[in-house]
Amino acid sequence: MAAAASQAARKLKVAELSAKIFGNSFNPTGARTGNYVLRQSFRGEHMLRYYLSQREMNLMKTPRLSRLMGEKLYDPDEIDRLNVLERRKARGKSTPKKGEGKRALLAKKKR
Repeated sequence: MAAAASQAARKLKVAELSAKIFGNSFNPTGARTGNYVLRQSFRGEHMLRYYLSQREMNLMKTPRLSRLMGEKLYDPDEIDRLNVLERRKARGKSTPKKGEGKRALLAKKKR
């Protein structure tokens, strides 16, 4: 029995020394320490790099060439959309101005 006890104490000593050598935590009782959380790398820097700063957001909103050249550039899709709106207005099919829709006309008739 004494030999088994000294062997167990020797195993604990070896485990403690190996933990010191390899930089591991020594926990003979198996108590919860939260060491797994402390071993994880800090995420704050990565999260800050993931989200853009306000300055970068503003730079993304304006096209690159217009920032460099100082002139306004037009999107071909936007030009097409504006042309379609002009044609619809010419035919009287565009959206009504505020206060000239169906509801406004009904309200005017009731007065």
